[in-house]
Parts: sequence; C-alpha cells; structure tokens
Amino acid sequence: MKSLLASAGFLLVMSCAVAYTNTMAPVIKDLGNGNSQEAISTLKDVFPDTTGRDRLLYLMELGNLARYAGLQSIAQSVLLQADRLSDNLRGTDLEQQAQSMVTSDLALDFRGADYEKVFINYCLASSYAESGNIEDAVVEARRVNEKLKEINTAYQRNPNRYTDDAFVRYFMGVLYEMDGDYDDALISYRMALATYDSVYVEDYRLSAPTQLKLDAMRLAEYNGFESLVSTFETRWPELNWEGTGPSSTMGEIVAVVELGSISSRRASDFTVYVDDRVYSLALPVIPEFARRRITGSITAGDETAPLFLVEDLNGIARENLEDEAGRNIARAAARLAVKAGLSSLGENITEQLTDNENVSSGVGLILSIIGAATEQADLRAWLTLPAQIQMCRLQVPPGSWPVTVSVNGRQYTHDPVTVRPGRISLVFLREDF
Repeated sequence: MKSLLASAGFLLVMSCAVAYTNTMAPVIKDLGNGNSQEAISTLKDVFPDTTGRDRLLYLMELGNLARYAGLQSIAQSVLLQADRLSDNLRGTDLEQQAQSMVTSDLALDFRGADYEKVFINYCLASSYAESGNIEDAVVEARRVNEKLKEINTAYQRNPNRYTDDAFVRYFMGVLYEMDGDYDDALISYRMALATYDSVYVEDYRLSAPTQLKLDAMRLAEYNGFESLVSTFETRWPELNWEGTGPSSTMGEIVAVVELGSISSRRASDFTVYVDDRVYSLALPVIPEFARRRITGSITAGDETAPLFLVEDLNGIARENLEDEAGRNIARAAARLAVKAGLSSLGENITEQLTDNENVSSGVGLILSIIGAATEQADLRAWLTLPAQIQMCRLQVPPGSWPVTVSVNGRQYTHDPVTVRPGRISLVFLREDF
C-alpha cells in the first residue's frame, strides 16, 4: 500500500507536466524578442490541439500574432473565424460536462473569458484600422456593444466586475471620430469616462485619463452641446480643451501602444491522503503583484506627448478569474465527490467479485490515484494579449513624420506616418517592457 501511495505522488507530479502556460512559453519568448513571425511558426509547432476543444484559443493566438506581424489579411480571416466560433460555443454540451466530472475542466471546450471575447473584436477593429479600412473597424466597434449587453444579461443575478471596457469604448470613440460620426464618438467618450469613474477606479485602480476628458469636452463643443461643455468645465476647471485635436491646419496622431504579455495562470493544487485514498483539487489562479509603472512618450517631428495608461489587462484577467472562483470551486468540489464515489464503487464491486479485502482496497486506491492524477487546473487563456495598453494623442502639422516611441528610457522607431489637416492618423505599436 505504501508503494501505491508513493506512486500516487509521482503520478500527480507528472499529470501537471504539460500545461498550457508551459506550452506557450516559447511563443511568448519569441513575441517578447520582437519576432512575431517566428512566434507564429512556434505556435504551429507546439500547439497541441488546433481543431478540437482548444480551436478557439488557437485562432485567438494565431490571429493576434498575425496582427502583430503585419499580416493583416490573415489576422482578419483568422479572427473572424474566432468570432464566429465564439458565438457558436453557447449552451451546454452534456457529454463534455460528464467527461469533465470524471477528469477535469480541460475536457470542456475553451470558450474564453468575457474580456477575451470582447478583445476578439478589438483586435479585428485594430487590424482593419491598420489596413486603412475604417468602415469595417467601426462595424467591429459596434459588435462590442452587443457583446457587453450579452455579458451583463448572462450575469444579472451574479454580476461580474467586467461589465464594460473603458479602453475599448475610448478606442471606439476614436474610430467614430475618424469616420466623421462625431455624435457616436462623443457618446463613446462619455461611456468610457463613466466606466473609468466607476468600474475601473473601484476594481482596477485606474482613473480616467486627462486626455479623454479633453476629447469629451472638445467634441461636446463641436456638436454644439453648450450645457454639456459647461458641465464639463465646472467638473474640471483646471482643463483647457481649446486648441486640442485635429484642426484645419493641424492633424493628429493617435498611438495605441500594447506593452508586454498578459500574466499567465498558475495552478493552485491541494492533495490529501485519507484512509488509503488520494484526493486532489486544482484551481487556476493569477498571482497578485504591483502594476508595472511606465514612463513613455511619442515623438513625431518637433512634437512630443506623453503616453497614458488606458487598460490594465493583467488586472482585468485577475479580477475576472476571481469572479469565476466560486463557480470553479463548486465544480471542483462536485468533481471530487464524483471521483470519491467512483473509487468507493469500484472497491465495493471488486470486494463482491473477489471476496478479498486487500484486493478491493487496492482497486479503490488505484481509482482514487487516477482521479487525483486527472485533476488539473484549467490554465487556458489568451496569452498573446498585452499586459497593459497605453495611448498618446499628438497634434502635428501635415506631412510625413517618423514616429519614435520611448518606453522607460528605451526608444523604438516606427515607419513614417502621413498626417493630413483635420484628420486622425492611427498608429499601433507593440513593445516589450
């Protein structure tokens, strides 16, 4: 019996040997080194299941890497597949649910967290925008509204903290402004402000950027809402919005800078040995740590403006997982009870067949070892998303300007950007910390 218990420990260690976090490590390393195309090749080599229950995750990772690599047509095709598949993965698959009760949640289709579903459309919108297709980018922006409504409807009795996305709202406003839809742009800016001032301050310790306030004031004036302008000026008397944004003689560069890679999940395992039985429970966690502080700027021509934080995806992912903790614990406890029941059932059947208590006890122990060894935390998550997103709005004269990004003292040069009077030029950058 002691040798079987020793074997149990070995099997439990081996069962966690290949987790999604470990699988993606070489991909994230390539991405961190600035080798997006190499990261795509590595992903195709190491990803264990591109057609089965992890297909959505594969499409999300591949589409985002293609976007970073500048392969926008591929990125759009793959991300559209991901969006459609995400919509189709609804309802309950009873067969998968049954399998997960005797193994782990890895038997279930990967469906993505709420914020990941929203970011499929952000990635699509940014890819379209980078291709110069603002019309389709705006379509994806509108899809975000639909998804956020669905998310909140699904959790009316037990609302998640991720009820809206302030950065995506802000980004939507920029797209609407580029498309000449200034009413919807103002609405998006105001919704972004409201989300920063409520959910983001409370849950992610992130307040509304000053630049967003200036943008809301500027468009309120442009749209002729004098009372709203007055309300804003009373609320923020220290801000002067006049002269900001694109004008008849000046254009504007809006830079979206995606930094680092989002934190991966870790397994929190609990294993006990009771009455010659092995019981194991495994849950996914994201360790809490201080947000990395970034000092940066964008320079084009003779003009420089600072970066400002608009999204902390590490914080969102951690809070989202905490929202799921109760459901994860309940499922794990139910699975533990099922496995314990199967172990006892196997022991009872064996004892009836053999009338040998030693043999039946051994069978019960072996079944409990198998149950514990198959208990694995579900560490699947979209790991090529950035850790945080910064933005910059820089007013510059018309012309073609090389763009230099400074992040914590390190400088990166972007291809020249064409700026036209009265227009916004959108620039996307990805840098490692």
